[in-house]
Amino acid sequence: MSSGNRPNEADAAGSQKVTGQSSTTRFNICHVVSGDRWAGAEVQVAALLKYLKRHDDVNLSAVLLNPGRLADEISHCGIELKVLPERSHSFRSILSEATRFFHGRSIHVLHSHRYKENLLAALLARRCGIPVVVRTQHGLPEPQRGVRRLKQTLLQSLDHLVARWSTDRVVSVSSEMTTFLSRRLAPGKVVTIFNGIDLENVRSELGPQDARERLGIPVNYRVIGTAGRLEPIKRLDLFLEMARRIRDRRSNVRFVVAGEGREESRLRALAVKLGIQNDVLLLGHRDDVFDVLRALDIMVLSSDHEGMPMVLLEAMALEVHVVARAVGGIPEVIEQGVSGVLVNSSDPTALADSCLKALDDREQSRQMTEAAKRKVQEQFSAERTAGEVRLLYNSLVNHS
Repeated sequence: MSSGNRPNEADAAGSQKVTGQSSTTRFNICHVVSGDRWAGAEVQVAALLKYLKRHDDVNLSAVLLNPGRLADEISHCGIELKVLPERSHSFRSILSEATRFFHGRSIHVLHSHRYKENLLAALLARRCGIPVVVRTQHGLPEPQRGVRRLKQTLLQSLDHLVARWSTDRVVSVSSEMTTFLSRRLAPGKVVTIFNGIDLENVRSELGPQDARERLGIPVNYRVIGTAGRLEPIKRLDLFLEMARRIRDRRSNVRFVVAGEGREESRLRALAVKLGIQNDVLLLGHRDDVFDVLRALDIMVLSSDHEGMPMVLLEAMALEVHVVARAVGGIPEVIEQGVSGVLVNSSDPTALADSCLKALDDREQSRQMTEAAKRKVQEQFSAERTAGEVRLLYNSLVNHS
């Protein structure tokens, strides 16, 4: 499989067969995930496992390092789960407990999702004789400062060694990320498989006006918003700067931010400084994020970098007009002027101008949202992602 290629039927010749066993034998896959929060990577893992389970030749289990929403979602799917909470287990204890969990299970593939889990999977594979190790790279490292930066550098160095010597394939969620990773790893090590959303689950029973009323937004107001972690990489300071410029030109617009994170207090202070604290709703964590997205006329992504953001795909599926900076995997999803608007700038005025244009031209916005929904349904479903991941597993198991 060449670097950056996506799995295909040729890669999966004899896909029902596990090496040394009959063609009717199921093969065993275990995912190793932190599960300490419910963000884009966790949403993707939950959707992936749900649809992998629908393949008769795949027997799934999972090891999570924390209880929480992801553990609940996996259990709900009927997938065997072992939770080893980090708060009550050292890394050594987690390794020992997971080793006992794998005893007698004949795991064929371990699939991990972040730094700590990648190291754990590599050690478990060596201990338990697991032939194939896969990881998903959900995003590139986020810039840090001070002690966090030193710790990040050390973790990245170790993670790179694990990827180079103890990992069979690295799944990248965007072609841009694949190019970055392929410069650092052996040819053929990285494969691109786009994120996909659970189209059965991404829905809201509310109409746009009902969704706005639930948020306390007046009936004659337009709504521009975003959702995600409140972290520096998301550049929500740009979102608020954009909001001030729009508010200076339109009085009947409200701005919504759903999510939690380290930046919350700074963002609240910035809203006050900009004089828009009465125009911005900082909602915190929401379990009804699809209802929040339904309330939006426009969803804005102002991040400095993204892998393949799940909230982008979710907004498109819900027919919300998207204005996004052209970073990371976003241009692989949005076709400029067809399924959304890309802004090649970190200038908040450019973001504001694009939003105002969308508010003014409702017919063009409607056409874009319809095209966006079709694109997600055709190219970015969790069912399609799970099919490609399964082909990858088959290819690797049959050649291990």
